[in-house]
Order: sequence, then C-alpha cells, then structure tokens
Amino acid sequence: MARNRGAAVEAGELKRDQNWIGGSGRIDTARFIPAPPDETPRALDTLMGFVNREECPAPLIDAALAHYQFEAIHPFADGNGRVGRMLITLMLIDNGTLPQPLLYMSPYLERHKDRYIDLMYAVSRDGKWEEWIAFFLEAVAESAAETIAVVERLQDLQRDYRERFQTARRSALMLRIIDLAFERPVRPVSDFTEALGVSYGGAMNNINELIAHGVAEEVLGTYPKLIRFPGVLDALQVG
Repeated sequence: MARNRGAAVEAGELKRDQNWIGGSGRIDTARFIPAPPDETPRALDTLMGFVNREECPAPLIDAALAHYQFEAIHPFADGNGRVGRMLITLMLIDNGTLPQPLLYMSPYLERHKDRYIDLMYAVSRDGKWEEWIAFFLEAVAESAAETIAVVERLQDLQRDYRERFQTARRSALMLRIIDLAFERPVRPVSDFTEALGVSYGGAMNNINELIAHGVAEEVLGTYPKLIRFPGVLDALQVG
C-alpha cells in the first residue's frame, strides 16, 4: 500500500509523501495513485464542504459518495481505510439517520474486499457511480442486519445471566458486575471496585463465582489482573 506504512506516523497528520494503492510496493506499477500531498488539503476542504452542507436529501447516497472520495484522496500515510469507514457512521449520526454509532461496516467490507476495491476503482477509471452506490447500499443493509443480530444476542445473553444469578442467596453486586460486563467485556478488577464502590476482595468474591460458572475468566499473565467475559465477546462477533 503506502510507502513506510505505519512508520513514524503522527496521528492526524496529513501525508508528506505520495502514497499509492496496489503495485507490490512500487508506485510505477500502482493500481491507483491518490491525490498528491500538496493537493490533499484542498481536496479535503472540498470534501468537508460537501459533508457539512445543510441540505442532505439522500444521506446514504451522500455517505457512499463521501466514502469513495475520502479513499480516493487517501489523505494520511496510514489508517485511511479505518478513518474512511468511521466517516460513514459519523456522517449518518450527524445528519440524524443514526441515533447511535451502531453501524459497523468493516466486517462486510472485509468479506467483500475485492469487489469493494474493484467498484471504487471502476468509479475512478470509468465513472461507474451507480454500481458503487448499489454495492454501498447493499453493504449498509447487510451490516445493519448483522448489528441487529448482535444486539439481540447480547440482550438474550444478558437476560440469561441475570436469571441464572438473580437469587436471594447471591450478592446484588453480582448482577451489577454482569451488567458492567456488557458495557465492556474485558476489564481490570480495579474497574469493578471503582464502579461498585467495594473493596478488591469484595469484587473478587463475586467475580470468582462467575469464573466458577464459566461466565468470566481471568486473563492469565496480566497485571493489573484482567477479567474477560467470553460469552459476551462471542456474542459480539459479526459474520
């Protein structure tokens, strides 16, 4: 991809050297050469003018156009794909299409990477916008369906855990620990003590019972000690 990918890169700094896509590390065999460094600020300003304009009659199509244009500019030395995918979600939140950042398109785009790249290249080479937009809308629909499935799995699992451990003999802290696990499924024990206002020992007593039932597990070799919840992590998997 780009020369010196990820090396000596400062976050948010625009590229200083010409980057390229494809070509086995050689610009003379590159499949696509983005905007040169001296043109990148102007190209980004134009893109941001489009993204931030007041009228947005077709927000999904706008996101498709902006994502393509961002990747065509390729403004950074590294991380353009990640930032470009984030731009999709941020645009849809900003224009009110999404109430929360719950659209995660990376898994779908990774599974269809060749088609994704080919269609963007076809826009640059042949102006085939309709094919690219159709693919993008398909990606949004499939990603939204996958997100709904993840949310439903998480809700079912949380309900199951709470029913299993909601008895008079158990500490009320255990249910709070379970709820915290669904907010962030890998945490240091200190996070639980701070969130619950209890001692380290008090938190570990409850965590150890969850470990005994296979709900939680200690991440070996970590300091401070990390606790992970494998069922929650599995439920988060997409695709």
